[in-house]
Amino acid sequence: MEHALSVGQNALWLIHRMAPETAAYNVAWPMRVRGPLDVPALLRAVAMTVERHDMLRSLFTEIAGVPGRVLQDGLVGLDVRDARGADDARLTELVQAEIARPFKLDIDGAARFVLFKMTSEDAVLLFVVHHIATDFASLTLVVKDLLEAYRAVREARDPDWAPLAHTYADFVAAEQRLLESPRAEEMAAYWRSALRGAPATLELALDHPRPARQRFQGAGYRFQLPQDVVDGIFHASRKARVTPVRHMLGVFQALLYRCSAQHDFLIGCDSQSSMGLANRGVPGYYSNKIVLRAQCTTATTFRDLITDVNTQMSGAMANVDFPFAMLHRALGLPSRAGTQALAQVSVSMITVDPRDELVSLANLGEGHEVAFDELRLSALDLPQQVGQTDLVLEVVRSRDSVRCVLKYDTDLFTAASIQRMATHYERLLRAAAADPGQRVASVSLVDESERARLLAFATGRRPAEGDLS
Repeated sequence: MEHALSVGQNALWLIHRMAPETAAYNVAWPMRVRGPLDVPALLRAVAMTVERHDMLRSLFTEIAGVPGRVLQDGLVGLDVRDARGADDARLTELVQAEIARPFKLDIDGAARFVLFKMTSEDAVLLFVVHHIATDFASLTLVVKDLLEAYRAVREARDPDWAPLAHTYADFVAAEQRLLESPRAEEMAAYWRSALRGAPATLELALDHPRPARQRFQGAGYRFQLPQDVVDGIFHASRKARVTPVRHMLGVFQALLYRCSAQHDFLIGCDSQSSMGLANRGVPGYYSNKIVLRAQCTTATTFRDLITDVNTQMSGAMANVDFPFAMLHRALGLPSRAGTQALAQVSVSMITVDPRDELVSLANLGEGHEVAFDELRLSALDLPQQVGQTDLVLEVVRSRDSVRCVLKYDTDLFTAASIQRMATHYERLLRAAAADPGQRVASVSLVDESERARLLAFATGRRPAEGDLS
């Protein structure tokens, strides 16, 4: 059976056609499994989960020149691999290599399950899927259904799954009806008004010249915010009556202003189509981006940026169903490349509910463990989805901690520059919490040791021993 693609899926298909060798859009869930894993039961559970969700057994191809989705049975199973004798370093290499293996969407589909088996009681279960077939909520959904199926097989019963009231094809049809309705023009008009006159690009200082063709090569730098910074974010956001996420967004805009000296710029912010909520229980690509505008001068304060983010977010979320992939047309930009430029820097904010053990497992890093029957599950914190755009700030917030990843295009930035950017972001977060009314431009981004190092470089003086920390 043939199915049409959503607007977002069409955009991802075009990127895949442009760079079929990239793994930048591979989304992965690598999970260490310790305990007496029943491999035959897991094989059966994977088959049942794939049968339940047709997105997992879909080929993405062109039908008479039009991108579409075709179902094919027997496409995905569990690939069990012998990893006996692999130490943790070698195991990480094996899993990373599998995450980085590109999909052939028109031949192999968009999903795969791999089990790396070290011993009878130690393995890694890896679920990898192309972004065209999933978003984070969908990834979590599939893993939850898989574990329920595994438990059901072991207990010789049917899985306790809620019946599926919708299909992804229903979402595509609903999106098409929306785009053919007067509401589509209302949303387009909102975005034209909000973004009128804004520069289409953000000119960050690059370490390397931008290549003529994007290669989707990237890396990520992880950092945990110190507890005093986290406490400051929560206290300041409560006092300002904004969410911690919006507070951090405003401070990130301050960082970009300081890194670019650009007074007017746009960033993308990951969101989800509200129509996707009707399809809860059905995996698919429901992600969308909204665009936020920052307008800064030397007099702009942290409070100014945070307040403006809060206001913009309210308006943007009321118009979140307008597909980001169509925004370039609404703004009169000449090509799809224009839309890419609108989100060359973007933000992804995830808030983890500690009651949802699997979401916590996937986001709170290594060392976090969940008991599942006789098994112990823990996450492997490995880089993924890097190199999609110039720069992405990913923030994972729990009740009392904040973990960040700066994902970047390695053709543009060095690791040292990104680490320095992370340090500067932490410094600005601390400054914004201490005094939201201070001017963004007035905050020093260098400490004494860095200032001495820069001075020595500028004057050609070699620092005396013990001069720098």
